[in-house]
Amino acid sequence: MNGYTQKLFLFFLLPWSLLGAQTFSDIPTLLRKGQIRQAKDILQRLEENGEEPETILFLHGLLSTDADSAVVYYENYLQTYPYSKYSDDTLFRLAQLKYAQGLYKTAQNRFRLLLKEYPRSSLHQKCHYWIALCFTAMNQPDSATAQLQKTTNDFTYTDLTEIARRELEALENPEPIQAEEIPLPLPQATRYAVQVGAFSHQSNALLRKSFFEREGYHVDLRTKIREGKILYLIWVGSLKTREEAREFGERLRRRYGVQYTIVSE
Repeated sequence: MNGYTQKLFLFFLLPWSLLGAQTFSDIPTLLRKGQIRQAKDILQRLEENGEEPETILFLHGLLSTDADSAVVYYENYLQTYPYSKYSDDTLFRLAQLKYAQGLYKTAQNRFRLLLKEYPRSSLHQKCHYWIALCFTAMNQPDSATAQLQKTTNDFTYTDLTEIARRELEALENPEPIQAEEIPLPLPQATRYAVQVGAFSHQSNALLRKSFFEREGYHVDLRTKIREGKILYLIWVGSLKTREEAREFGERLRRRYGVQYTIVSE
């Protein structure tokens, strides 16, 4: 029996309960590495073996490749398991998706609901930061400043503390914002990016654009019409494949806590 065959044989001899625990715990690691396909393979095995429905439902949302599908899974989870082990995380991710869709008031209400319903959640600092982003998107800089100050002053220092400080500096010392002419894209091979926001005011979109540019990323400002109104979209990155875009989006999510959708032209 060669080495590979021996390992495979031992794999199938292990109790599935032990395998399930190991493979389930591997999923966050794979996501951090951008290895989405491997994570989905694990989810499929867990589902086929009858892993608890609560965990399966949460993972389906976590591994969804588009925002609309993720919203359905997350809303279903919260309706079915309102006070369970993933409930605060699910509500937080759902609020981020609403922000990415340009539904700032809805997103803000979800973040506030998390603060109220899950007082022991470890996500409170992130909630205040994202409430600040919602206020910024709705052109309420004073309220945004107050929330950013809570983010920096009321919690133990984290990477988010430093990000919030930079956001505060940008609000307190705004650079002159010039209206930006949106160029028509030239015909070319399909390129992928990640959309991290949709704004009804161009000035707010430009603020978000400048933030990611200061962080060193390539950023495009695009537009679309929704319900007769113009939306300004923030696209970050320029990738060759959808898989590369997904991995890039996961890196942004881990670094800045942003939810994203994959877009292409």
